[in-house]
Amino acid sequence: MPKKDFFKESTISEIEEKTLVDKHVDELDSREYAILASILIIPKGYKSARKFMKHGPEVKPRRIYNLEQAVREIRTPVQLREEAFNKIKNSFYCGYTFMPTGKDQRKRKVSLVECLEGARISAYAHQVPGTEIKIKPYDDAKRVRQDGAEIIVDVPSRETKQPRVKFKLTSVPIVDSPEKYLISLGIGSDHSCGSKRFNIRYRFSDDKEGSGIVNICAHEIAGYFAIIDHYINNKKNLVPLQMSQFAIPSQETVDFYLKLGNNVLIKDQILKTKDKLRKPNRAEKEIALWSFVKKLGYDRTFYSKGSRDGNLVDYNWGIKENGL
Repeated sequence: MPKKDFFKESTISEIEEKTLVDKHVDELDSREYAILASILIIPKGYKSARKFMKHGPEVKPRRIYNLEQAVREIRTPVQLREEAFNKIKNSFYCGYTFMPTGKDQRKRKVSLVECLEGARISAYAHQVPGTEIKIKPYDDAKRVRQDGAEIIVDVPSRETKQPRVKFKLTSVPIVDSPEKYLISLGIGSDHSCGSKRFNIRYRFSDDKEGSGIVNICAHEIAGYFAIIDHYINNKKNLVPLQMSQFAIPSQETVDFYLKLGNNVLIKDQILKTKDKLRKPNRAEKEIALWSFVKKLGYDRTFYSKGSRDGNLVDYNWGIKENGL
């Protein structure tokens, strides 16, 4: 299905109409494009981009194993991500992960691409009339303090003529209690889409954290961002924001991500076409985003500041001219 205008990227022919330049991606403006060699992006040892996204190295924020440790260290997910992101040694990562401590101990995996797409859905739902994200919290039960809230989320589709996406998010921290640290690690849902359904992964023999992985998708991230907005604006409750396991991009990172989709082509010698050119795939975008993190650091890339970036839902998802 074709994507809605808000989510469309330039085609190869549209990109080739721009001026080819020899610049880094973050230096490009909307009238320029760059060509990168595929062999320089995906590391050796992976048969395909999909294999890399399933089995590539992960950024692993410091693990929390029990309530006693959480209370003793008092480190929010934001602080743990900052520590881990600022320590990365290269850009060859397929995402970051965290581990629940309850009954469902499947590792949660989040790619930076999904964080960006979740932010884009959030902006679309706010900026385009009639597309808002709807939420229905179930947060008054006695066990919410220990288990978190269950919240029904209704998110718009990115594709034309497709129904909205409705699902339930579980283990959502909303109470300011010591348990919030562990609750946030168990975030999950009953949602299933292509990004989750077909991304099955089996562990390698040296993987100590098991084969069970929950891949978090853009729909779930957009839904959680709407929950943050709901509790801040309606209940003056900062807990969902404070305990968010999802990295919130800066406007600068959004600008960079848009250039990957609209101003970059990949030279791939495997292709049978004469020019050997294609758009960047998901793995190449993921690696490029981690390269951006390594270059600029966590604060400038995945820590949204109102004074610098404005509100996430008001972000500009057009191409920003350099210097403007």
